[in-house]
Amino acid sequence: MSADYDRLFHSPDAVQTVDEEPNRELPPAGRDGVLPQGTAPSADTSAPTPAAHARTQTASVSHQSWQTENPSQVTGQLQPVPARAAQHVPNNGMMRTPQAPNGARHEQRQPPPPAPRTAPAPPPSHYYGDGADQRVPAQTQTTSAASMGNHRAIDALAHVGVRSAVKMPSQRGWRHWVYVMTRINLGLSPDEIYELDLFTRIRRNARDSYQIGVFGLKGGVGKTAVTVALGSALSSIRGDRILAIDADPDGGNLADRAGRQSAATIADLLSDQELHRYNDIRAYTSMNGSNLEVLSSEEYSAARREFNDDDWRSATDIVSRYYNLVLADCGAGLFQPGARGVLSTVSGLVIVASASIDGARQAAITMDWLRQNGYQDLLGRSCVVVNHVTPGKPNIDVEDLVQQFERHVPAGRVIVLPWDKHIAAGTEIQLDLLGKAFRRKVVELAAALSDDFDRLERR
Repeated sequence: MSADYDRLFHSPDAVQTVDEEPNRELPPAGRDGVLPQGTAPSADTSAPTPAAHARTQTASVSHQSWQTENPSQVTGQLQPVPARAAQHVPNNGMMRTPQAPNGARHEQRQPPPPAPRTAPAPPPSHYYGDGADQRVPAQTQTTSAASMGNHRAIDALAHVGVRSAVKMPSQRGWRHWVYVMTRINLGLSPDEIYELDLFTRIRRNARDSYQIGVFGLKGGVGKTAVTVALGSALSSIRGDRILAIDADPDGGNLADRAGRQSAATIADLLSDQELHRYNDIRAYTSMNGSNLEVLSSEEYSAARREFNDDDWRSATDIVSRYYNLVLADCGAGLFQPGARGVLSTVSGLVIVASASIDGARQAAITMDWLRQNGYQDLLGRSCVVVNHVTPGKPNIDVEDLVQQFERHVPAGRVIVLPWDKHIAAGTEIQLDLLGKAFRRKVVELAAALSDDFDRLERR
């Protein structure tokens, strides 16, 4: 009995008795043997064994921890036992406080500190989505839904990518021959994919009637050839109505390079007062094999005055109701009235320079003139064309020239046109007879100009 007594009260893991903590609230009866308040102890209580007493003390500590962690469940359900109720606990001889031996210092064991209370976990949030990266609180979803307003769900499907189940077979190169010989479809080549991307850019919707002017301060740089090739490429790819107007007051030959079909001129169109339909306009234009329509200027030998800004504005007021794109083949000067009229209405510009030091200087002068005369915004929507008008290697570093021009216009808007035998012949220009490299560069020029079709700062 003495050994059990020492182990019980002098062990480091011993638990304090009720007599050592008179002010602690006792748990209800039924858990550790403590009676509720106002209940007298029974006389038949038998003395428990030391093992039973240890179990009783452990259960008491466990119940106290349970009370600390669950205060809401104790309140209103369990009545605390005051300190004076401890005197009713029967003394069975094992509850006496041990006396310290003579000359020895008794150290009272302190109870272990209570476990820190954990903050109750917040209620689970309502999430939408399956993956962790898709978890969005319900409140955020409600706000997003409210900000959407009355947008239709069917409109959002236009931005969803859809993969076709059938690949488009290649139309040229070794992939095409593999498909022809073995019927194995390897899909489009990277060059064909790039070309389709150019076509997609060119087919952008041009609001109102988009007008593009083709300028060059020096004669013989190929302005008219660029106008016909550019207009033919736009017309064949877009498929809508495109008109090129000869705005050169010095006897331009736009109709001859595009294929003249009508002897009517812009002066005849302006003198007609019964223009109410597209067919009325079509009677004064010529159309080439790419469906590009051309309105020629008045013959220089028969003209009574030069083409001026009033003629340009009157003509564009008429044709803008029937044509999506209007191109202007301008003269060599920027101070001419016709050139000023074109600059006042166009939304895009093409500056043509020959691949020579003299042509490069004229193009640089044109860009400086636009910047210094209030056309800085128009210069930001311009393209520069370096045209090889003669065969062979030019006397200028073309790559360096391109880098210098790209400092004044947006990147990708300096196009180098190679020398082409069909262009150099001086006859009617047909798109199918142009060289492959020349045709690709013209398509890139058309795509660069088409990038501005939906810009808000258009005129």
